[in-house]
Amino acid sequence: MTRRVLDTSVAVAWYLPEEFSPAAKRWQKMMLDGKVELHVPSLHYWEFANVLRTYVKREELDSDTAQEIWSLHLEAPLVSGEPDRASVLAIALRYESTVYDAVYLALSLELDEPLLTAERSTTPWVKKLGRLADCVRESHS
Repeated sequence: MTRRVLDTSVAVAWYLPEEFSPAAKRWQKMMLDGKVELHVPSLHYWEFANVLRTYVKREELDSDTAQEIWSLHLEAPLVSGEPDRASVLAIALRYESTVYDAVYLALSLELDEPLLTAERSTTPWVKKLGRLADCVRESHS
């Protein structure tokens, strides 16, 4: 079975319009069809909730819709896993990423599975991640 570590940016595009939403939704469908296993750290859920809160605060989404999206997302068959905490800071420094991104990078490196992200391939940490970076933004055609 295909496995990926899921970046929150891709999951958000399952529910909210982004230029790469069609590509993100293909991954969602594969997950729902049991063709791909998507792994996330627990941080994923807090980041996702914060995105919804931000959309509500900017009045781009009403709170009822945000709650519906949140409930739907909590039911998604994602596989939760945590990277080794001791490695996260070193990875953030080595890959020139935020510590938040490094949590996903660490999980991707530990599982030796690509990180499915909406970051551009020119982002420094994406370039350094190499074959373990799967950029949906550039495959949205």
